[in-house]
Parts: sequence; C-alpha cells; structure tokens
Amino acid sequence: MENKLAENIRNYRKDLGFTQEQLAERLGVTLGAVSKWERGSSEPDLSYIMDLAELFHVSVDALIGFSMRGNDADAEADRIKSLDQEESIWKVAEEYDNALKKFPNHFRIVCGAALVNQQIGVQYKRDESIKKALDLFRHSIDLLSQNRDHPEINETILRDEIAGCYSSLKNYPKAIEEYKKNNFTGSNDARIGCLYTMREKKPEEGINFTETAFIRHLCDMMTTMSGYVSYYISTARYDRGILAAEWTIRFLESLKEDPARHAYVDKIASLFYLTLAVLQEGMGLTEKSEESMRTAVRMAAAFDLDPIFTLENVILLRNAEKQGVYDETGATAMDGLKNTVEDDICPFVSDAFRAKFKREVETAARSTQHGGGDPGSAKTI
Repeated sequence: MENKLAENIRNYRKDLGFTQEQLAERLGVTLGAVSKWERGSSEPDLSYIMDLAELFHVSVDALIGFSMRGNDADAEADRIKSLDQEESIWKVAEEYDNALKKFPNHFRIVCGAALVNQQIGVQYKRDESIKKALDLFRHSIDLLSQNRDHPEINETILRDEIAGCYSSLKNYPKAIEEYKKNNFTGSNDARIGCLYTMREKKPEEGINFTETAFIRHLCDMMTTMSGYVSYYISTARYDRGILAAEWTIRFLESLKEDPARHAYVDKIASLFYLTLAVLQEGMGLTEKSEESMRTAVRMAAAFDLDPIFTLENVILLRNAEKQGVYDETGATAMDGLKNTVEDDICPFVSDAFRAKFKREVETAARSTQHGGGDPGSAKTI
C-alpha cells in the first residue's frame, strides 16, 4: 500500500491558496507540525485527518489517497471508461455501481456514474436514475479537488448538469433557480428563457432571457465565422473559406426585417464581402474578387452615409431601436475595411489587391463628396 497523505496535504493546501502557517493556524497546530506532515516525517492524528478532510472538502480516503495492487481506483475508472463503446449502457451503469461500492469518493468514478445514470434517465424516462445522477453530480462537486486530468469538467459544468436533472424531473422552478445561480455572463439565458416560456407558461419573463441570448449568440456567430474565414485564408484553403464567407453573408441578409432598409448588420456584411474578395483572389477568380471588393466598399460607404448603431431592422427583437451596439473593427464601416486590409489579413493579400482596394475607396469617396452616383445603389444584404 502506498500512502500519499503527505503529498495530498501539500497539494490540497496549495489548491486552497493557504500557506503552511495559515493551515497551522486554522487547525490550531504549530507550523512545524504541518511542515512534518507535508514532508512525511510524521502523520497527523486521526482527528486532524478528519479536520483536514473537512477543510479540503474531500473524503478521508481521498485525503489519504492510497492505492492497492489490483484495486486501484484510477485503473478501475479507466477500465469502465473503455467499456463505453463496447458494452450496453446498462452494463456500464452496473460496472459503475460496483465501483462506487469500493470507491465511493473517487471523482472520476462518481462523475462517470452520474453521467451514465443521467443518460439512462433521460433516454428511458427513468426518474430514479435521474435522481441518482443528481446526488452523484452534487458529490462530484465535493470531490472536484481530485480532478487534475480533466480541466474541461468544472463546477460550472456540473451545476448545469444538476439544473438539467431538475428539468428532466419536471421540477422546472428548481431548474430555473439552478440555471440562474450558475448564469455567468448570461451563458444560461437561452435555457432559462425556454423553461419560463415553454414549461412555466410565463412568456413575458422568458422573452427577456431569450432576446438576450439571441443577441449574444449573434455576436458569437460573427466571431466564429470570422475565425473560420481567417483560418481558411491563412491556410490557403480558399474554396472552404468562400463557402464560409458566402454562408455568413446569407445569414446576415436573413437578419434584416426589411431587406430594402439599412441595418447595423450591413457594416458587418461589408467586412465579409471584403474577405470573400480575398478568398476569391486566392482562387484566381479575379473578376469575382473585384466585384466582391466593389460591393464591400459601396456597402460600407452607404452605411456611413446613414449609420445605424442600434439593432433597428433586425428580426425578432422588441425595442430594437433602443439597443445600442458597437464593434472593434473601426469607428466607421470604411474604417473597418481599411483596418482589415492594413492589419488583420495583411500578410495574405497581394499588392495588386491593395491597389485595387485603394482605387475603390477613392472612387467611393469622390462619389460621396460630389454627389455623383449613389453608394447605396451597391448590392445590399
């Protein structure tokens, strides 16, 4: 048997952000005692082990952290994990049940058991499995300090799973309460809005959360698609980038309640037309590239003549004209295009492309200054 008590006291203390002196003061012992515990030159009495486990929010056996040949908890967790693709979900659940009898306070086993019971409960409408999952998720949170290998599983994730269990049990008020408590940066707005509207029959409460989620996800979608087109430009996968840029332009077009009127999304669309031009140039589609560039510049010029910095004319939103928006691409739509060429995609455009872009910008400026032509006659989305 390998005793890991000294190592665990040190690691759990550091996880709490305590110094040895602070831990000694908390337990009412000397600094020298804590130092000896962590060096392994002495061990705390059982009463102090229990106090340490309570302070670190772990079980006593987790604090002691021993392993035995043929009976190692991590090895057992690995073995059960390997069954996931090979055995039925019922067999996996049975294996977790057996493992829990031997290792009731091992994070990976407890969390794995929670997930498989939740899956059974949702898929087969078994409330008893969901209730079991609920208890196991709560216990997983108590054992989180053991989780050193799966940083993607954190307290936020586990608390959302708890809220999901309440929703599956049709305890919608409790689910909403849990989602609200865990609604950092509005991450649960969509779920809360849906539960209020669909389950609690409180649409006026739900729509506020739903609209907030809608706006945030629009912003996230634009950031996501910017990442896609930038990736395809930088890796010279221009055909895939064209698909991404064209899809984004169609998506932005669909957001306008009245296609004939301006909207803030026009500014964003002009940027995607410009990146489309870069991608088309990379494919050797010179004429299409020039047309896309021309559209981008004219659209930006038209927007700047009558800028809108609210969500007016965007579908589905109430009081959209009162919801201000901004972005970091530039103070004006034309600034956004110039900044893109000069900074963001600078290494991936040719001098010829830059020269064409400069001419288009100058032409649009002259047209605006002298009243010749109508920048708004450009293709709008």
